[in-house]
Amino acid sequence: MFDGFDEFDIAASSGGTIHGRRGGDGPPVLLLHGIPETHLMWHRVAPRLAEHFTVVATDLRGWGDSSAPPSTVDHGPYGMRAIARDQAEVMRSLGHDRFHVVGHDRGARCAYRLALDEPDAVSRLAVMDVVPVGDVYNRADRAFSTTRHLLDFLS
Repeated sequence: MFDGFDEFDIAASSGGTIHGRRGGDGPPVLLLHGIPETHLMWHRVAPRLAEHFTVVATDLRGWGDSSAPPSTVDHGPYGMRAIARDQAEVMRSLGHDRFHVVGHDRGARCAYRLALDEPDAVSRLAVMDVVPVGDVYNRADRAFSTTRHLLDFLS
């Protein structure tokens, strides 16, 4: 699994480390996993992407072999801004000031936050399998709560 990829643990400004793998050659692309996965979820996709890209796949803070700092009352260490900062630091430490980002589920939320906070770093963004929270909260009324089928509610 991940043949030809190098494993790494990179220190983050939070005091912890971010674990991941890097392989391939070409424009850099960062792959961010969902829940309950780790970077290993990309094991079938990453080698194919590495034929054309420098692929970086990481474990998000608190998952896999990345550090899990203690939380706080406001859950700040696990907010998307903090988790996205980790990822930007990883990419910069690997020599990538500008890169593509692909996120799945929780990784998609991280990817989106990363693109908002670091617009000069993120050249392209792809998010998969994530529900837009703002839309959900705006629609979460009584009808939403009592509808048996989501398709009925959305139509």
